[in-house]
Amino acid sequence: MTTPATSFRYRFDLDGLRGIAIALVVIYHVFVGRVSGGVDVFLLLSGYFFLGSQLRYADKPNASFNPWWPLWRTLRRLAPALVLTLAATFLLVLWLSPQLLRTEFAQQLTATVFYYQNWELARQHADYAAASASTSPLQHLWSMAVQGQFYLASILFALGLGLLLRNRRRSVRSVAGPVLIVITMASFAYASRYGFYAPASNYYDTLARAWELSLGGVLAIYGAKAYVPERLRNLFTGIGLIAVVTTGMIISDSTAYPGPLSLLPIGGAVLIIISGGSRISQAMTSKVALWLGDIAYSLYLWHWPLLIVSTSWLNQRTPPWWLGISIIAISLLLADLTNRFVEKPLRQSRKRPLADDMPVNRALASLRTVAGKGRAAGGVAVGLVALAVLSVLPLWMNQINNRQEVTLDPDTYPGAMAHHGAKTPSGIEPQPDTILVGGLMPPTSITHCFIAKQADPDHFTEETKDGEPCIFGDPNAEFNVYLVGGSHAEQWSSGLDKLGKEMGFKIIPLLRQDCPLELGPNVGVSPECAEWSELAFEKIVDGEADLVISNTTRPGTPFGYGPDAVPEGYIGFWERLAEEEIPFLGLRDNPWGFDSAGNPREFDECYVALEDPIECGMPREKVYAPVDPGAVVLSRFDNMIAVDTSDWFCDSTHCPVIVGNVFVYRDMHHISNAFSDSAMPLLRSYIQPFMDGKEQKQEAPEVPDDAPAPVSSTATAPDVQELRPAVPVPYPRGGAGDPV
Repeated sequence: MTTPATSFRYRFDLDGLRGIAIALVVIYHVFVGRVSGGVDVFLLLSGYFFLGSQLRYADKPNASFNPWWPLWRTLRRLAPALVLTLAATFLLVLWLSPQLLRTEFAQQLTATVFYYQNWELARQHADYAAASASTSPLQHLWSMAVQGQFYLASILFALGLGLLLRNRRRSVRSVAGPVLIVITMASFAYASRYGFYAPASNYYDTLARAWELSLGGVLAIYGAKAYVPERLRNLFTGIGLIAVVTTGMIISDSTAYPGPLSLLPIGGAVLIIISGGSRISQAMTSKVALWLGDIAYSLYLWHWPLLIVSTSWLNQRTPPWWLGISIIAISLLLADLTNRFVEKPLRQSRKRPLADDMPVNRALASLRTVAGKGRAAGGVAVGLVALAVLSVLPLWMNQINNRQEVTLDPDTYPGAMAHHGAKTPSGIEPQPDTILVGGLMPPTSITHCFIAKQADPDHFTEETKDGEPCIFGDPNAEFNVYLVGGSHAEQWSSGLDKLGKEMGFKIIPLLRQDCPLELGPNVGVSPECAEWSELAFEKIVDGEADLVISNTTRPGTPFGYGPDAVPEGYIGFWERLAEEEIPFLGLRDNPWGFDSAGNPREFDECYVALEDPIECGMPREKVYAPVDPGAVVLSRFDNMIAVDTSDWFCDSTHCPVIVGNVFVYRDMHHISNAFSDSAMPLLRSYIQPFMDGKEQKQEAPEVPDDAPAPVSSTATAPDVQELRPAVPVPYPRGGAGDPV
């Protein structure tokens, strides 16, 4: 049994199309691991239904131009199910998968409530990834944010046109149509500016997505006027359905959306809309299709967080087929219950009030009825749950801030010194808290002295967020230490900052995200980073650096798997430092996290889930070459020391995530502030000779011109040119670079 496909007021077949679209979204999310084009169809239909209704209302002769009523109506339609899902997701993460509790997750909760989740994901540089144990359980809600932003714009657009044309003889839709066509064309051109595939940020961009929604508004105005001969309607509808259903098979990369390739699912939906009334359209109004269309919103909200949390809870990298089937069944049940007992009871059932209506009086009168009291109680409950969800971020950040400046007791938490003779007390809970450690950032990041990778190549941060100079350690000291490079140099800034205050040296950071400082003709960094590196080197020279600290190695593969090696651009940097006679202290890079299959793994998330410091760590042989390749290269230069930090992180076979009761990492490949602090005695032993050397040089008597030249104490080493491109070269363990 079917319902008529079209009527004067409503297109029931498009509810069926919405049901097909949500089925595609869920199936592709669960079993295929990529986008399906179904969300694009959703956005088009949202524009068709919502903007169309706003324009039709604004054309009424006695329309009310009070924006509160459409906003309140929309809020009652969207907020209850969204708030319920957010609260449930937070509790599931807290109870089952606390490894997913991160600052980014807390920020996304707030962003979702206020409908800017798409902007938040773009700010976090979050690619739209397939379902996995490490994917955000709120990632899918970017589309809800885009729709919420569009709904607000639609209300203001329709009411604005209605006010403008109130005393004129032109209808709102006659003016809105051409405006929406221009908006659609401009937004599509903007979305297509990169070609067929674009950066991940384009996927979340409101302006890039606008054309999919505004096109729906264009169809709401002109779609009924598009005459399709009856003999062609089945053909058009069939082609449209095939285009919608096969999009995910043809377009596998999410970066294709919402660019030119999005015309495949959108074009298919357009064909279905303009050819309504066909026999295929009648088939789309089956009970199953209409039911799916009815619960589509709640089903979209529920399925993704359930999939991610359960995958993480079961310690699966990606969801197995049996879990996928279970999640679909549970999601359908929850979506139906949410639609029946949350969405529909709290939805605004009355028609939108006109200018001569008394909606406030009717609302107050309804509170005297049982149904009215139930709706009011439900509204209060939704508001309280929303406030609870919004409290997560400030409470989380308060915990982060309270722990940001904490320095652990080295007797209880020896950290790196545990591998250098310090005793490690037993029965001590490791610190920092493994749930919070991911949010404890180095002081250079906290003060905004760390440059984002999207900044211009000539950008250098001179002041903190509070207007103070970006100088750490002892700002009044005369010994200038430059900490330079990317985040793997920055991660040592906590210990160096405290050490500078103790020893009397200042730290000048020249740090840029994803930008180790490389110089020379064959660098392995982006052009922007290479240009920034040249300018940073000029600052080092102009600043009369007494010592430069950075990294000496990187993992041997682009994705972080070992063994480690020396990038050629590093050697070019050291050669330039040698030409300027600037001392250098280089730190061997730390292990990066991977599982047994070579897939990236967050150290902190793994430990929260498994509580196994060895299993969640790395085998030494997988990340480190047998000897320090940086020491081989730097032995060629005077006044340059390579520090083999491998023994700080590892014993003879394992590099665990906990060393000396200190949790070593804050994510997949960055160390915690606490571990950086624990290495202060080791760092002191390397920095002190450089400081003593400067004092001796300043106090040394003048050497007569006829005095014999001093004999270099530098060990003979292979020529640097022989090490290009950089590879691990045998060098005796425990040799140059070990602390005295």
